[in-house]
Amino acid sequence: MRTDRPGYQSRTRKDGTPVHYWNPQRAVKGASKSLSLIRLPDDASDAHIAAECERLTQELRAEVRKAGAEPTFDGTIKSLITRYRHDKTSSWHSVKHSTRIRDYEPSLRVLEKNVGDRDINALRGSDFSRWFSQWKKKGHRRASGAMKLLRIVLSYGAGERLRGCRQARDILADMRFELPAGRDVAMTYEQCLAIVRASAKLECPSIGFVEALKFESALRRIDVIGEWAPAEGGGAFRWRGLTRQNLSKDLILKIKTSKTSAEVARDLNAMPLVVEALKAYTIPEVGPVVIDEDHGKPYWENRYAEKYRKVRDEAGVPSYIWSMDSRAGAVSETVEATGSLEMASNLATHSTTKMTKKYSRGDGLETSRRIAEARTKNRSV
Repeated sequence: MRTDRPGYQSRTRKDGTPVHYWNPQRAVKGASKSLSLIRLPDDASDAHIAAECERLTQELRAEVRKAGAEPTFDGTIKSLITRYRHDKTSSWHSVKHSTRIRDYEPSLRVLEKNVGDRDINALRGSDFSRWFSQWKKKGHRRASGAMKLLRIVLSYGAGERLRGCRQARDILADMRFELPAGRDVAMTYEQCLAIVRASAKLECPSIGFVEALKFESALRRIDVIGEWAPAEGGGAFRWRGLTRQNLSKDLILKIKTSKTSAEVARDLNAMPLVVEALKAYTIPEVGPVVIDEDHGKPYWENRYAEKYRKVRDEAGVPSYIWSMDSRAGAVSETVEATGSLEMASNLATHSTTKMTKKYSRGDGLETSRRIAEARTKNRSV
């Protein structure tokens, strides 16, 4: 057993290529169970993997030694972020695990890596403008996410009366940054059907079932595949999500959505794409409805995304069509078919039609035609 790369673990894809990870629980005894695996670059050399595992392990060991003691704030952004993560009263501990991993952690890492050593008390508006411009070159969403989290941690520091945080937060509060353009694409029926058929061909029909159900029902992916998250107060990760108990024998689905807790009911028999997907995918008699064929367990978010991309490519669907776009496709198709934003809003369980408009990716042409036809018919009456 090698000792020069603590915490290392890997898995092998179907094509035989390895995927590299650093596992904090394997690396350091006593590491929090809430810490997630960190994926290492696929093309990393053996030496690079060993060095990165050693670096991450040393950092974690230092953190574990300090566990229980409040981290010292030395005036830098990095020390503020450390306090923010450590303080059980901060918003980092109140947001959902999926939000923390998908949105918070990547942005906090951008801040730590690029400006972590900056003295908060010396920050000026020109610093924030320059940082945003630099980060935007590597991705507009990346830059916007980093500035959003910077506002959050500075507000936390201001509330804790930490030196320089209130002044920096007030400067940042008066600044406005260009928002990234909203997505303007939606999955189509034909694309979703191609994905359903490709998933059967690649012997991973669960992907086709999930995408079909999302497209037909407008449910979010987390409501279909569920999520793995640590138990409250730490401990081993547990899965929660859609189970066979939510699905009757005659395939009537009833759940409360994860985001709004709205009660929804969907008839899978009335969904042609789902009926097509069920020709290849068999829903388990008990337990979770969606199972990852490769592991015999519900999907982890990153594993689903990785497998979806393979199926999408096999289906000949453009790479700019993301899994999340099936929900937008459901809303857009509903608006075009019914001419009713309210009906689309009801399908997507939006609290207001304002949000529905963001998901409706069409240009409104078909809807305007139906409206014009109805108005003309009314005039003749």
